[in-house]
Amino acid sequence: MMMYQRIQNRASETVSVINGNVPMLKVRGSTVSDLHSKALALNDLAQELDDVMTDAHQAGSAVKFSFQSIRALDLSLPHIAEHELDETIAEESALLGLLPAIYAIQPRTPAKAMDRAKLLISALNGINSHLASLTPPRPEISAAGKTVADLVELVAAHPGIEQAQARADAAAALARAALASAAKAVDRLNKKFYASLLALIPSNPVLADVIKLIKTSSPNRPRTLGIKSITQGGGDGLHLVVVFAHKTFNKELTNSIEWFVAGEQPEFSNKSGAEAGGNSIGPFPVGKTVRLRTRATSGTGSTLGRPRNVTIHQP
Repeated sequence: MMMYQRIQNRASETVSVINGNVPMLKVRGSTVSDLHSKALALNDLAQELDDVMTDAHQAGSAVKFSFQSIRALDLSLPHIAEHELDETIAEESALLGLLPAIYAIQPRTPAKAMDRAKLLISALNGINSHLASLTPPRPEISAAGKTVADLVELVAAHPGIEQAQARADAAAALARAALASAAKAVDRLNKKFYASLLALIPSNPVLADVIKLIKTSSPNRPRTLGIKSITQGGGDGLHLVVVFAHKTFNKELTNSIEWFVAGEQPEFSNKSGAEAGGNSIGPFPVGKTVRLRTRATSGTGSTLGRPRNVTIHQP
């Protein structure tokens, strides 16, 4: 249960007590109807947050896929070029001399992958030009059907993909802040009504019993099982590999991961026990969006992680 939902529940309990006993009660001009409507309005803000979080997760998935695609060509194309060139031929030996600077950049991050790709593109253009000038011409450097043209396209598109992720993350941050701010306002108003009810007990003894219906504390629910990363992989490249945040995995709890294919299956209709080392789920069809979440359960109840959305790309 999310914090805003706990605040909503407490407000609902307060509204029920007030409507049944002192319906005309006001706090600094606010009526019980105001408290009720503000609590309900949290649902719209929560839905907005879920929507923008979906966009943010999809944007993040797109950035990861773009990075992985660039990195794959960063690693494969130089080796193919190295095998195609003959160091005993002066011109080809000079072209081989371009490769050490490329190998020196390890594409472990998107920025490094882009740096390596830009050097690689320049080198491949020279190598391909040389190969085309031979008699007979030799084919351009390629790896699994991918050429420098594919790398150029990926490099050109990547900044825009990163910018889309930044915009989506910013929108999610704003939506998260809006929900938190509104929830705090409801909580403050609810506490003021609760304090007013306490003050009325001497003149209305019945309130001493009914006010107990308002829970002022929550059960000690389990900590949310966090997700560190979700990557597309597996032997066929069509599985999702989910790695959990280490410090949030409590072996004393019943941990699980739930998912469904959007538009094709009932919500969170698939379930598997979460493993400390991570889970692999799937396979899934290319182009489909998988929505997943975690669940941590103890004797006091369950805590759900925020749903994540991942679109499956062609491996």
